[in-house]
Amino acid sequence: MNENISVDEVMRITHKSREFIINAIENGSFPGSFTKTKNGTRCVHIPRKAFEEYMNHFYRTTSDELIIALVNELTKKA
Repeated sequence: MNENISVDEVMRITHKSREFIINAIENGSFPGSFTKTKNGTRCVHIPRKAFEEYMNHFYRTTSDELIIALVNELTKKA
């Protein structure tokens, strides 16, 4: 298995844009590292293990249980 995960794969998993992911890596809020070339192009490296840990422990999405609870609560009041 490749030790790094591609930006395209991260985009597909997180539903975020390439620019969002690269900016998050650059400002330190997302796992990975980057280098800038002389012409300003940013090259990023995202370790697969760090990405998986981030997604499993820190990244929060709306859960099915929360959606069901909200629908039940809203239909109760209607």
